[in-house]
Amino acid sequence: MKKKEDFVNVTPHPIVFRSEDGEEFTVPPSGRMCSARPVEKEVRKENGISFVTTSFEGDEKGWEEIREIRAGNPDAIIIGSIISAQAYPGEIVAMTPAPGFERVSPAEKRMNPLKFTIFKKKEKK
Repeated sequence: MKKKEDFVNVTPHPIVFRSEDGEEFTVPPSGRMCSARPVEKEVRKENGISFVTTSFEGDEKGWEEIREIRAGNPDAIIIGSIISAQAYPGEIVAMTPAPGFERVSPAEKRMNPLKFTIFKKKEKK
């Protein structure tokens, strides 16, 4: 398993992980942020109602944060929200709950340090 120092938290709040043996550790916010902006695409419009798909895109500041993190720790697991994981595919991962913590309040939530959601990098056209 990775060491606590191998995780870089780009969310504004601490993340509490719980390993398979029940040991817990907290990864504090790194002070780095990788923001994303929503991009909507209208799929259809019926009776004045728009139906859209929403994707998320990163910005240059976020990509610079990632480059700086990688320069200091090339093997870091960069953890963010599900939105930032979509905006920076292949670089930022999103957390998954530890077994038994799937349906608890955010204050009680414990995350799995061995499983993350990742999005594929978009193919260049």
